[in-house]
Amino acid sequence: MKENFFQRIENPNKFRREILESSKLVIENLKTQQKINNIRVKKAERQKEIKVLFKEITLLINKIEEFFPSEKISVELEGDKKKQAKDKKKNAKKKEEKKVEISELTKLENKLEEIESKLKTLG
Repeated sequence: MKENFFQRIENPNKFRREILESSKLVIENLKTQQKINNIRVKKAERQKEIKVLFKEITLLINKIEEFFPSEKISVELEGDKKKQAKDKKKNAKKKEEKKVEISELTKLENKLEEIESKLKTLG
């Protein structure tokens, strides 16, 4: 029994070209995969940096909150709101008084003009 260890390749140049083209595609795919892996590594590093920065920010915010107690601020804010409401009421009253004064002033001017016209007719 004789076995053939060698196989004859029809058109060896075409076969070699196809092997080289497939190798080229495999290498290109490996390059893109490596780029993706590099991007993932960079992303993980940035996420770690962001976590560290976030922890620092929360610590600084907590320190700031220690300097400004929330109870006093809320009481002062409520006082400011009450003052603003009072100021609005005062401003509204002043506007009404001005309107009343303006209307009374115009009435007085009108009456004065009437009296002056009557004086001219008499004199």
